[in-house]
Amino acid sequence: MVLILAIFAVALLLVLSVGLSAAVRAELLASRTSLERMQSLFLAEAGINQARAILLYEDLNVDTLEDPWAVEAEGSLDRPQSIGDAGYCRVRVYDACGRIDINAAGFDTLAQLTGDPAIATAILDWRGQGTREGYYRTLPYPYLPRRGPFQSPGELLLVEGVTPDLYFGTPDKPGLVNMVTVISESLNTDANGKRRIGLNEFRAWDEPSFQKMVADRVGEALTMYDLEVIWRGLARLIESGQEGYTSLAQLATVAGLSYDKIVRAVDHLTADSSNLLRGRVNVNTAPVEVLAAMPGCSRQLAETIVAQRGNQPFVSLSEAAELIYAGGGGLQAFELMIDHVTTKSSCFIIESMGYPQAGRGYRTLRALVRRTRQQVECLRQTEEDAPLPPPIIRVSSQPRYGRS
Repeated sequence: MVLILAIFAVALLLVLSVGLSAAVRAELLASRTSLERMQSLFLAEAGINQARAILLYEDLNVDTLEDPWAVEAEGSLDRPQSIGDAGYCRVRVYDACGRIDINAAGFDTLAQLTGDPAIATAILDWRGQGTREGYYRTLPYPYLPRRGPFQSPGELLLVEGVTPDLYFGTPDKPGLVNMVTVISESLNTDANGKRRIGLNEFRAWDEPSFQKMVADRVGEALTMYDLEVIWRGLARLIESGQEGYTSLAQLATVAGLSYDKIVRAVDHLTADSSNLLRGRVNVNTAPVEVLAAMPGCSRQLAETIVAQRGNQPFVSLSEAAELIYAGGGGLQAFELMIDHVTTKSSCFIIESMGYPQAGRGYRTLRALVRRTRQQVECLRQTEEDAPLPPPIIRVSSQPRYGRS
């Protein structure tokens, strides 16, 4: 009996030790996984902060795909970077002005972008009145439209008519996920970083003061006679009950003002006196599909813009306007596009993936930031479930173009 009890006790101790060993091993594994996830999070945060530092000290007067923050730039951040002995991070930065702002885009832009006017109407309704509430209530898992600005591009998947293929894309067609953003802003300045002259700011001024102010900035582009007819055009608009110029395209309606002069002056003048312009598309960074979705821009003109910036980026809005007008777009494209394009950006999308030196865990963060002359402010930050795509390998180590 003693022998049997001893054997039973030894067996019981063996079972307890095995169970305790398994529990300890599980706890160690959980602790290691938690540590790796925490390390990955801080490594990803380090990548976000590194990108913000680069954006802060970059040239604010023009943004191109050859800037240090760009994915395909020389010395891009999109390569494993060692962060001390903790691990590595990879960072991708995208220009938000190289995409369509779905909270600012109009019907024509959304219809061209999605290829379906019905979907464009549904998008406008989602962020507007929400009159399609009945449809969303009848779904297997009902929900209500936001009736406000989109908070993330993925919210488009909730809109009637937006399918996963349309959002994520197919092998032969890019998806909306890489062509839209929820906010895009650009500085309302000229190529030299000076604040553009608001045409409507001179409603309370007399004509000589207006002419002197504008002539000091655009005297090389416009004569005193040109300034006189611009002033008279503003006066006529106010007399007719309007607030003044609502777009730069209205300058084309001013008698006696030729298009070549308007093109040279648009970089210095503006009809919107805001410090930040909403919903502008950067012709230096936007892909062909985004440019082709803009009002008045054909696929051929979009490809011409991309080819031109491949040789030399557009430093000023006047350079972009000249190509739009003389590069195949003509008068109609100029009038429709001039108030929707820019050559600089203030909002960027940063994607950062951190992973520890030892381990297989990773964490990916996505941040939307706004850049000013003083700081790079993080507007919102979320965690993504997927890792970043493989790094892009440049064929040539030489820049595709240089700035003048």
